[in-house]
Amino acid sequence: MNENNNLIDIKQNPLNLFDRWFEEAKLKEINDPNAMNLATVSTDLHPTSRMVLLKSFNEDGFVFYTNLNSKKGLAIKNNSQVALNFYWKSIQRQVCIEGKAKIINQNEADKYFDSRSKESRIGAWASKQSSELKNREELENRVKEYKKKFEGSKIPRPKNWTGLIVEPQLIEFWQKMPSRLHDRAEFVKVNNRWISRKLYP
Repeated sequence: MNENNNLIDIKQNPLNLFDRWFEEAKLKEINDPNAMNLATVSTDLHPTSRMVLLKSFNEDGFVFYTNLNSKKGLAIKNNSQVALNFYWKSIQRQVCIEGKAKIINQNEADKYFDSRSKESRIGAWASKQSSELKNREELENRVKEYKKKFEGSKIPRPKNWTGLIVEPQLIEFWQKMPSRLHDRAEFVKVNNRWISRKLYP
């Protein structure tokens, strides 16, 4: 097959392309095709990153959930510019996204929180995410405490636990090619329109 037939078409909408690649990754990636690296910058300008799970996406952006008092939550409060990276080894592709993170509609956050298992909802209350934990027993005791507190009643969403949507300003698609001559396509949003170009590998 001619390699050119597999090259990324830069004339398409990048969100549509992401959707197609993500669907393929869901079929072939062994574990967590929705895992993405989230990079933030702290108040003292130190970059840091961690893996989070993409829970939904649309034309507006990419949604994940977190405790706003966590390390990443506090970093985003100070600097909402973040970067995401998906790497799907099984299909030899990655997607890099740069954009601004914003808190999602709280009704949407409530709906997602209510869809989680009871144990996960209790965990959101019990974990003081990113704070020092003296020992495992301390965490287990907090889980017991909140199980007792919410026994027989609906578990509400903690106000500091919500969703964030990353509104993409730049999306780069990378596809492995022979001889390390990889195919790269960059889409930048300018005045609500996507401007695209190819990049050297």
